[in-house]
Amino acid sequence: MFRLTRTGLASLSIGLAACLSGPATAAPKDTIVVAQPADAYTLDPAKHSAFPTANILFQIYDALVTIDEKGEFRPALATSWENPDPLTWRLHLREGVRFHNGEPFDAQAVKFSFDRALDPAFKAPYLSRIAQIKSVEVVDDHTVDFKTEKPFPTMLFSLYEASFAALIVPPKYVAENGPDILASRPVGTGPYKFVEWRKDDRLVLEANPDYWGGAPAIRHAIFRPIKELRTRIAELSSGGVDIAVDVPPEDIPSVERNGGKIENIASDFLYFLAFDTTREGPLQNKLVRQAINYAVDVDAIQEALLNGLGERIALTLPASSAFYDPAWEAYPYDPGKARQLLAEAGYPDGFTVKLMSRQGRFLKDAEIIAATQGFLADVGITAQIEYLEPGVWAQVSEQKGREGITFPGWSGRDPDLVWYPLLHSGQYQSYYGNPELDRLLEAGRSTLDPAQRRSAYEAAAAIIKEEAPHLPMIQPPLIYALDRTLDWHPRTDSMIDLRKAHFE
Repeated sequence: MFRLTRTGLASLSIGLAACLSGPATAAPKDTIVVAQPADAYTLDPAKHSAFPTANILFQIYDALVTIDEKGEFRPALATSWENPDPLTWRLHLREGVRFHNGEPFDAQAVKFSFDRALDPAFKAPYLSRIAQIKSVEVVDDHTVDFKTEKPFPTMLFSLYEASFAALIVPPKYVAENGPDILASRPVGTGPYKFVEWRKDDRLVLEANPDYWGGAPAIRHAIFRPIKELRTRIAELSSGGVDIAVDVPPEDIPSVERNGGKIENIASDFLYFLAFDTTREGPLQNKLVRQAINYAVDVDAIQEALLNGLGERIALTLPASSAFYDPAWEAYPYDPGKARQLLAEAGYPDGFTVKLMSRQGRFLKDAEIIAATQGFLADVGITAQIEYLEPGVWAQVSEQKGREGITFPGWSGRDPDLVWYPLLHSGQYQSYYGNPELDRLLEAGRSTLDPAQRRSAYEAAAAIIKEEAPHLPMIQPPLIYALDRTLDWHPRTDSMIDLRKAHFE
């Protein structure tokens, strides 16, 4: 058993051809090389659900809206939007944009792209992100209406690039070349054009000089799948890579010693413990759930295992969310208070409970789970760790079989994307139920009025804090190792955007 305590904490050099010649060849300053753990699954944006694939396709395609480095929505292929009525989102499209093959971008392209992904026969893996869209209607060449069955306040999250299927594809090109053409020969409106894909080796892009947002400063972009972290970092040191993703905190000093630099940002991802209150047992008692919140020293875990990086959260919502209140306070570390609450709940000698998760799915997940086990043991709770393989985890989840305490992971900037699926009674991912909370969560997702939504979620937050159905922990960091001359900054949603990247 791993026991973590505060005492323990104290102790292309000449051109693109040269760049393609081999992994150790230094890239010239008109080429950027990005190393990810996995290759693209497909080059059709609506046919995958993987971020390494999305990072490549986001350079080739555009979405209707995008986000900036602060997480604010900004125009992309749509220049503005409004709600003519509660069931309509009207988007005004950018004029003069063309796909890489010369085909014009217009409202028909938007309708085609979404109709294609919404078709059940198409089987889009990320369909859930756009499934509330009832229909897409062309108003004129540069105006399109998205119709929904109910008010859909989080529509913009369904229209930006991290929804994957929201990237816009060219209808004429697909009609002329067949429905499968995009899987291997993508054509978009984005800042880079597709050149070549050597499966499991590299994917090569070249700058689009006619990009509506301005031609990118870097002429070529290459994505290399390098599964092994040490190899990615070694390639950075030798000049074969300019961005290496998923760097562990303990490797930051060595990257900097070897001439690289680090960019890190707290992700939108959420680390937390979820409590199963649907089965008979101690976790049905609010005092027990509060005791666990007091028992685990999350600050110590963050400092020891993540080098203090990331963002401590007081409730299960990213601090970058517009609905996150900085005045919210997390339960403090207080093992004495935890023991007191356990005694009041009728468990003065503690109890035994399952602690279920996957291993190796998230940064430092096994270490965090082991540390949590140690802190719980200190107050008399015996947590029996049970790691499930990803396939088994999925099967257990489908059968509503997560028992005891789980470390599931989640993401989403809006309460409707987090609290509704995780805390509303009967939802697929929810192991908690509260009629008043249900009412508030339904109110928050049933109106487009920001003030009404904020009021509903402020009241919901108070219930969530008191009822403690979760132990909120950390937004883990996204850590990238960079060539020292590269000027590029990460986004909180982990999407890699090379539009403004440049070498100094």
